[in-house]
Amino acid sequence: MMSARALLLALPLGFALALASVSAQAGLGRPLLDAAQDGKPVAQVQRFSAQAVSGATSAAAASAVTQQTVLTPQGVTVTEYANAQGTVFALTWKGPFKPDLQQLLGSYFAPYLKAANAQTQQLNLSMVKTGDIVVNVAGRMRGFVGVAWVPTLVPAGFDPSKLQP
Repeated sequence: MMSARALLLALPLGFALALASVSAQAGLGRPLLDAAQDGKPVAQVQRFSAQAVSGATSAAAASAVTQQTVLTPQGVTVTEYANAQGTVFALTWKGPFKPDLQQLLGSYFAPYLKAANAQTQQLNLSMVKTGDIVVNVAGRMRGFVGVAWVPTLVPAGFDPSKLQP
């Protein structure tokens, strides 16, 4: 049996090892370059104008958008959209399981959770809209879909409400 002193010395070491094993992952507000760490890329990285994705017709829609799709180990297809600075501003997902929303939403998970808990949710549908984040989730057994975006990061001319999982 370990002494109390040995246990106290071992705890910080265990905590440090746990932190070191966590890899950086893409998600809202993070660099798109980290997306490949979320799963296996299933499509070529695509670059296009905001107008090409959202169907916007304004001249401001020339903002560059980069899209990357990965397949997570759980079988969920996640597509992440990045602005010209390479920051993920929106993502969609579709798969047999609900993805790890804490991973996907990153620092926006807490505002999402707070807003979701403050409103009445339907059994198979959750729609959260705040100034910080918009998340639409639907699903049932073996069929989960969702769309999330950060309004302040969306490039001019891009309409994230037109994104489909």
